[in-house]
Amino acid sequence: MVNHTRRASRGTVRWLALVLGALALTLTACGGDDSSSSSTSGAAATSTTASTGASTTASGGSAATPDEEFAPGDWAIFGRDWDNTRYAPQDSINKESISRLGEAWHSDLGGNQWLNEAFPIVVDGVVYITTSTNEIYAFEGDTGRVKWKYAPKVDFSLSSGVGGYGIVVNRGVAVSDGKVYMLTFDCRLKAVSAATGEEIFSTQVEDPRSGAYETMSPAVYNGLVYVGSSGSDQGVAGFVAAYDGDTGREKWRFDTIPPVGEGWRRRGTGGGTVYMAPQIDTENGNVIFGTANPSPAIVGVDRPGDNLYTSSIVALDAMSGEYRWHHQVVAHDLWDYDAASPVVIFDAIIDGERRRMVAEAGKSGWLVFLDARTGEQIHPRLSFVRQQRSRPTERPTLQCPGPLGGSQYSPMAYSPRVEAVYVSGIDFCFLLAVSDEKLPGESRFGGTRSFPSDSRPSGSFSAVDVRTGRFIWRQRMSTPMGGGALVTGSDIVYTVDQLGYLYAFDAATGRELWKGNLGLAGAAAPVLYTIDGVDYIGAAVGGSGLTSSNDFGPIGARFYALKLDGREIIPPRAPRNPSTD
Repeated sequence: MVNHTRRASRGTVRWLALVLGALALTLTACGGDDSSSSSTSGAAATSTTASTGASTTASGGSAATPDEEFAPGDWAIFGRDWDNTRYAPQDSINKESISRLGEAWHSDLGGNQWLNEAFPIVVDGVVYITTSTNEIYAFEGDTGRVKWKYAPKVDFSLSSGVGGYGIVVNRGVAVSDGKVYMLTFDCRLKAVSAATGEEIFSTQVEDPRSGAYETMSPAVYNGLVYVGSSGSDQGVAGFVAAYDGDTGREKWRFDTIPPVGEGWRRRGTGGGTVYMAPQIDTENGNVIFGTANPSPAIVGVDRPGDNLYTSSIVALDAMSGEYRWHHQVVAHDLWDYDAASPVVIFDAIIDGERRRMVAEAGKSGWLVFLDARTGEQIHPRLSFVRQQRSRPTERPTLQCPGPLGGSQYSPMAYSPRVEAVYVSGIDFCFLLAVSDEKLPGESRFGGTRSFPSDSRPSGSFSAVDVRTGRFIWRQRMSTPMGGGALVTGSDIVYTVDQLGYLYAFDAATGRELWKGNLGLAGAAAPVLYTIDGVDYIGAAVGGSGLTSSNDFGPIGARFYALKLDGREIIPPRAPRNPSTD
């Protein structure tokens, strides 16, 4: 395990160098800076807090060939491929045939389940899906028969959960080398047999008494399992750690903010948690992830400077955890603008030159395009929701997007055919007021937030040309869009809304091709998988913390598998427990 005391002592000099090296930015950021900054050299490049027994690589990273290949019909990792494109090349469900789309099977995920944010994984024809209370179901992907269920004992009492309101969710598993990995709410990494569901190991990754809790799906690459945690608004300090996939032993850990008393960090401050699956850039050998806001969230007096690496996109060497580069989307964040949505990686021709790029759409409401090797910004940032912000004061002021707006955890999709990314947007403004009042479960928010009575939340779903950084098309949606996207080889892009509708749009034009009522709010992106030559659209629905706390749509927990010439989709009336007979 990592020696945290030794790591902290080495970090003193490094974080001091970081602060001195960024002094000019710090002076301008103290009042709240909604601009971004990037660095790959100088003081920032030496500010890693990784501690590892593995050898480190030279600055700039080195490619590491993946030791695992995926079957073409599977959806074997979070974004289907290492670049997290959520692009499936199958094309049997196309613009001519999609009117025949119907239900192959469905399963409720338990009568006691009232939310679902889980992203399905499909390996060797088996669908793995989690519930909000940390059960794992393994379904036969063509019939819906339950192969096994894993239900660990989890302590839900030590943290108040998503948004501070006791809302419990889980965003899915990772599957590799015959094992299924899940993070439980009480901060344990579990590994179970993919064949039987039998537990293999259980490792504590963080102390839940700190306010930390787990909602993310882990990521696996070359034998390492990558994890982070949630809890920035409770003052939790963020990290990304890598664990041995066979033993559960920690290999390295990178702290996203300095220890208390070093750099910008004072007692009572925290943040920078990582609560969505990190992504692997196999060409450059990096693991790339986004971080949450600093805390207190809307008051910055006790956290001077840019507050690195909060509200940032960070790249580390995937095998050693050594720092590679960062891009801070919002310096000295005063609006709770997590950069948490998973990045998507792709190649594009820019000014006649091939560029490997990273794109991320965060709660700031900005879409950013970066060089995957250096973190350099390529296109001007693009706003995909309303922008109106000022420094929060004791008097309530309108902030757009608010802390629940922009793009929360929703993954984008990328089409290599259209050369576009697809962005889910949440237009949701809030009145923020600085005060000593503590929100329930968000002791480090720094004030209050309220919803303006004359404003109605809505959403958008947009296609953006990766070559230019400009919109190709935009769809205004009646509800906030919080699920994410899937795009296919037939140039159809799918997404879900808060009312329970699954939409299919023409990926090139935005024309609506089809929609079906799944009956429960969508809070995770659909997937596409193939078994015995039949293509299935898989969608887990049930709603998110955003849905339940704002009454945006019907909640529950159900998984649907759709196929051509399936039966009529009948929305649920009352949830039931899946049969395990």
